[in-house]
Parts: sequence; structure tokens; C-alpha cells
Amino acid sequence: MRRRPSVIIISLLNKNLSILTIIFFSFILGISLGVFTELMLSADAKESMRDFLDLHLLLPELDGEILPDLFFKSLAVNFGLLIVILLSGLTLIGFPAALLALIYKGAALGFTSALLMDTLNAKGVLLVILTLLPPNTVLVPALCGAAAASLRLASDLLAAGPNQIKKSLQIKAGPFMAFQGLMAILILGGCFIESFISPLLQQLSV
Repeated sequence: MRRRPSVIIISLLNKNLSILTIIFFSFILGISLGVFTELMLSADAKESMRDFLDLHLLLPELDGEILPDLFFKSLAVNFGLLIVILLSGLTLIGFPAALLALIYKGAALGFTSALLMDTLNAKGVLLVILTLLPPNTVLVPALCGAAAASLRLASDLLAAGPNQIKKSLQIKAGPFMAFQGLMAILILGGCFIESFISPLLQQLSV
């Protein structure tokens, strides 16, 4: 009897509940670290950053040269995190690097969001909604999904024992890489939103 997709999804979530909990905790820890770091900045440092944001964050116009540059920078950062996460699952003992990547992503988002809201007030809240929220509704789930797959693979290989690691890796490597390829496509879409859609929304709000 063929199981319904909803049943399969629930089964997978229950099976990986501990991994998902660790991933959620790591990302929230990163956000907390980023926010606390911003709150600890001195008033002079915040004022300097406010001036920097006023000059560089708000794009004066949608430049055909600026937007592709933003896209490639976004790709470099987010695909760099994806590669770290992917390799962490394949190297077994390196799997904590996946959690560190999520902490880094969370810290960057937490710091940036807190800085915008703290220094630009209502405009900062609007910028968070228009520039950070849209792309990261795609990027964050994709990176978390990639990290979950890497932790699952690493735990399965370790549980298989030294004599079965090679055989287990041969069986699981294909589905693992296919899933990571899907996450890469999502990240590519998130980078596109971050570099082309968010600046457009920002311009429309000015």
C-alpha cells in the first residue's frame, strides 16, 4: 500500500526530530549572539554605522552593474556555507561545522536586523522586512535542510561502524547529493531574490 506524502513527511520529521531540534537551537543561538553583539556596541560605533548605512545601504538607483555584483557576493557567501555544510556530512567527524555554519548565518542576520532597527528606527524595520525577510525565507530553510541532511548522513555512517562505513556511504551518497543539489537550487533562488527583488522592493518603498 502506497503511503500518502503527508504520512511520509510526518514519519521523516519524527525520525529526525532530535536533529531538527539541534539545528533550530543552533540557528537561534546564532541570532541571539548577533543581537547581543549589536546591543553591546558603543553609542559612537552605532552612530558611525548609521552614517555608513545611510550612505551605502540605500541604493540611489537600480544600477545594472551594482545588482549583478550583489548577486555574485550573495552566491559566494551562501554557497560557501552550503559547501561547508555538505563537506561536514561527508567527513564524519567534521559534522559540527554544519552547526557552526548555521550559527554564523543566524549571527549575521541577528546583528544586521538589530543594527538596522536600532540605528534607523522605523526605516530600519521596513528595511528588515523588505531586504532581509524575502530572501531568507528561502535561504534559511535551504541551509537548515542541507545541515539536517549532513547530520543525518554523518550519524548514519557513524552508527554503521568502521567496517560498514564505505558500503553505507556508497548507498547513501547518491540520495544525499541529490538532496543537496535541490538545496543548492533553492539557495540560488534566494540569492536572486536578495540581489534583484529586495533592492526593487526597497526602491518602491522610498
